Amino acid sequence: MPQYIKRLLLTFAVVITLFLVIRTILVPKSFGEFGHYRGLSLEENADRPLRYAGSASCMKCHQDIVNEKSAGYHAGLACEGCHGPAYTHSLSADSARTVPLPDSLKLERNTTRAYCATCHELNAARLKMVSDTVNFSVIKMIEEKKHGQVVNKETNEPFACIECHNPHDP
Repeated sequence: MPQYIKRLLLTFAVVITLFLVIRTILVPKSFGEFGHYRGLSLEENADRPLRYAGSASCMKCHQDIVNEKSAGYHAGLACEGCHGPAYTHSLSADSARTVPLPDSLKLERNTTRAYCATCHELNAARLKMVSDTVNFSVIKMIEEKKHGQVVNKETNEPFACIECHNPHDP
């Protein structure tokens, strides 16, 4: 057998051996227990603290806003999509009926134009209507030429979207 073939076979053997050693080190022991999944991932995810409560928990105290939102364009969106994780907020809401919630449990609302543009794409070069992948409704895009010039005359800063549009019923 020629010398270059021997070297080539030796190189392949070394590469395959290195691959198998690295794979043994990197692949978790529980991989493959339930098909092509890590068996311990279920336990690891169950041990993680809850952060989201779901829109049903919002309805307990904020039925008026839920009714308003259900008639608007954002009816298909979850409350926590804009207001953030609400698990601790909803746990404490029952006790807050007589006492106001502390600031640490109040949900933050991001009111910047950039935040609204995460869905509505403030981009003049983009198509102005696209399909939402969650509920297949049509998302109206922000037209920069129309909305980019709306500025506060005193501060010369653009207005926040919610100064003209009610986010629950835009």
